[in-house]
Amino acid sequence: MNKVILLPAVVALFAFSSCQKCKECSCSQTVTQTGMADFQQTVDLGELCGEDLEAVEGTTTFTQSVMGIEQSIEQTCTCD
Repeated sequence: MNKVILLPAVVALFAFSSCQKCKECSCSQTVTQTGMADFQQTVDLGELCGEDLEAVEGTTTFTQSVMGIEQSIEQTCTCD
């Protein structure tokens, strides 16, 4: 009798753990470039799940320099 109850519980636990967590995400970006005023924008990314969600959630800074012009982008994403 215990095996009959245990099998559905194990199957339910596996199904629940394999579900990906999904959230609606919105990001604000501040772009700073040599010789220009800062530019701010908001980007709505929609629903993201799993690894995509983990990759964007939080604050990230990208910096690149080309031919003496440096550009920096700070992106902050909030996901609900």
